[in-house]
Amino acid sequence: MTDKETKQESKEEEMPELENQTEEEKLNRNEKKCRKALTKVGMKTQAHITRVTLKKRDGLIFVIDAPEVLNLDNSYAIFGELKLEDLNRQMQMEQAKKFAQQAQQAKAPAKTESAVDDSVPLPEDGLTQDHINMVIQHANCSRNTAIKALRETNDDMVQAVMKLTN
Repeated sequence: MTDKETKQESKEEEMPELENQTEEEKLNRNEKKCRKALTKVGMKTQAHITRVTLKKRDGLIFVIDAPEVLNLDNSYAIFGELKLEDLNRQMQMEQAKKFAQQAQQAKAPAKTESAVDDSVPLPEDGLTQDHINMVIQHANCSRNTAIKALRETNDDMVQAVMKLTN
């Protein structure tokens, strides 16, 4: 063996290694140094903690699943992957789903009523063909319903779509 090889082996022996380390949990050099320094100070590892959540006033929640927690008295050091959860956004998404479900339930009876109207086609006199097709496309309604809405709004397709979708 050469001097270089013996120096390299001695450096490898001096490097602290973490137990049961997998490929996914590889730590970078600075994190290893930080953990080593904290354990030298006297912090102990807490193995029974499975999730850490930090809540802020504005509704943001920081979550760390499967953290490694070190503590000493009332001081904690937490290592792990930080994820952001926003309660306000989650509540908005739930409300949007509720409104979408209510809208679908409200549209279901309207479609059965329009099915009766489709038996006899309404005259398209005085209406633009493009406006009729546009209302059908945007409001997801039958041709007769689109014609009726356009007549009520004086061939204003924006108002007709608004009327049919609300």
